[in-house]
Amino acid sequence: MESTNVINNRQRLPSDIVQVFTVARYDALKHLRSKRLLGLLVLEALLIGLMFGLPIALGNDTSDDPATYMSGYVSWVEILVVIGATMFAGDAIVSEFQSRTGYLLFPNPVKRSSIFMGKYISTLGIIVLMLVVYYGISAVLTFAMTGGSTFLWVYSMLFAFAYGAAAAALGFLISAVFKGATGSLVLTFFTLLMILPMIAGILPIGEIKPWFIVTFCGSVISAIMTKPYPTDYMQSFDMGNGDLMTYWSYYPEIWLSLAVIAVYAVVSLVLGLYLFKRREMVS
Repeated sequence: MESTNVINNRQRLPSDIVQVFTVARYDALKHLRSKRLLGLLVLEALLIGLMFGLPIALGNDTSDDPATYMSGYVSWVEILVVIGATMFAGDAIVSEFQSRTGYLLFPNPVKRSSIFMGKYISTLGIIVLMLVVYYGISAVLTFAMTGGSTFLWVYSMLFAFAYGAAAAALGFLISAVFKGATGSLVLTFFTLLMILPMIAGILPIGEIKPWFIVTFCGSVISAIMTKPYPTDYMQSFDMGNGDLMTYWSYYPEIWLSLAVIAVYAVVSLVLGLYLFKRREMVS
């Protein structure tokens, strides 16, 4: 009789998919109640307010072209994605070990893979929510100021979703490696905002297109607002004494960049999950 009850209890356990979305729901509720989300929304409001109000206050003319006008708002999206990935993914895994909440979570009949993916889905959901709010308000202001709209911002937003997925996955990988939340948050932020962009900025000196750098691929978010889509070109600089230095200005290809972003997301998630499964609670 006892063995029959054990079997019945196991059969009543939710499936892995159900567990993933249960973890995601509760983790999303935690984010929605956090001051981090409030701070991020305040930052968005400040950016939109400055982009909208400063030209009016200074008496500067604004473009009548919807794509050109909205590109000013879109130029900040990459930074917003980096901040979002840092705040919600940078310490998502390491915090369970550092704050010892894993002692309460891990003994439950929930696979670590379900916990990991649930947390990732909730983080991605918060980033998507942040982007939808930002693009939505920007589109409304663009229509109010130019009397028109452009479908390019929808393409930009969809690409920003993909970039956010890769940035969050990279944050989860870093969080699975580090032992402290502070170090994980700092490295996630600087990797996406400085280290990778710096590498992407140096490579063109050697005439190497950094198509394989995820932050370079993310610049499609802004470039796609330009009509026609920009192409690579070479610049020459006079170094004195008749010496010229050539420098290529490269632009990411949309579909190749999307594929690279997908690779970053998948590889980061697989490695992060592997490390999370092998990691043990240390008192």
